[in-house]
Amino acid sequence: MLGRNVTRLRKQAKITKQKFALMVDVGRPFLNRIENGTADSRLSVILRLAEALETTPQELLTDPGEAPVQNAPKRHARLI
Repeated sequence: MLGRNVTRLRKQAKITKQKFALMVDVGRPFLNRIENGTADSRLSVILRLAEALETTPQELLTDPGEAPVQNAPKRHARLI
């Protein structure tokens, strides 16, 4: 999901892969792996991707057709 959203938003913003890699301070090969869905991205990278694309990490990590989760009930572990 992350890779598809990054690719979609990067292309909508008309930013080349080379320029975007520089913007988020990652190598172009790593950006290719992110967009292909084969990279395990750290939270710090996801935050930089979101900031550069002027979006939220949640938007990058969810399906655009999926309804956003709002005020989901909190679950607590039961102690037995």
